Amino acid sequence: MTKPLGDLSRKWDQRIERARALAGQYPFATEVLTFYAKLAAFQQGFYSRLPSTLGSTNAGAFSGQLPPELNPPEIKALMARFRPFLSFLGREGPSAMAGFAARLEKSDPADWAQLLKQFWRRNERDRKVQDGVDQGPGGRLRSDAGEESSDEGLRRFTALAVLQPYAEYLALRADLPAPDVRRPVCPFCGSRPLAGVLRPEGEGAKRSLVCSFCFTEWDYLRIACPACEESRDEKMCVYTAAKFELVRVEACETCKTYIKTIDLTKNGLAIPEVDELAAIPLTLWADDQGYMKISRNIFNS
Repeated sequence: MTKPLGDLSRKWDQRIERARALAGQYPFATEVLTFYAKLAAFQQGFYSRLPSTLGSTNAGAFSGQLPPELNPPEIKALMARFRPFLSFLGREGPSAMAGFAARLEKSDPADWAQLLKQFWRRNERDRKVQDGVDQGPGGRLRSDAGEESSDEGLRRFTALAVLQPYAEYLALRADLPAPDVRRPVCPFCGSRPLAGVLRPEGEGAKRSLVCSFCFTEWDYLRIACPACEESRDEKMCVYTAAKFELVRVEACETCKTYIKTIDLTKNGLAIPEVDELAAIPLTLWADDQGYMKISRNIFNS
């Protein structure tokens, strides 16, 4: 069953409010959270225009799976917001990001369309993660990375910042069937999870996963690795820190990956994709321990 489109607009309001609240709570994350709040506001405006911009051009896309390719009307609709987004980055982004946006704005618009097509394809995004392109330092906006890796990270950020609202728009309108089994990848777009979520259920909590691309949330096993599906208790480790009461690092000793899980049983106001972003020290700690994050967020942390 699809949800009212207004539900997603409210979700962005909640993300913006949560980012602003955590920016005041965590000084080490103030820069990234303040920028994220502005980014979410831009994405919200983009999302609100999608129904009128697209009309019925993508009426066939609302099945149970993300379309593998963007069609010409979709590219046209996304491109209409690309230049305004580059201008936004020039005004609001950190210096490296603003400089990158200025260079990209001077390039051929055909390159913009190619960039969107490239990062729309899940296999291409996953390949970049597997090749180590996205393993940047936690919590940074890649402003101090090497030239090649920095530009690649900024290309990824720019494409995903434009594509994610549309992917989420499609996921919200899709008629997702109940999965036969609890899979470790998103049932709509096939991407890896960004974060885990614990929600109250009976006397305990149930676990779900949030997609790193379209933010779809789906149920998953309470004790299992979303990377390799390891389920032996002795191989699954949970690490916590007093500073982050709501966030825990769930690591797998079999494949040496980890995911950050947000415990909504302790605070129902938490927003998984925002609280995950704010917990920068946990990302740095897990990286230092030799674990690899299953899927990096839009800022590569």
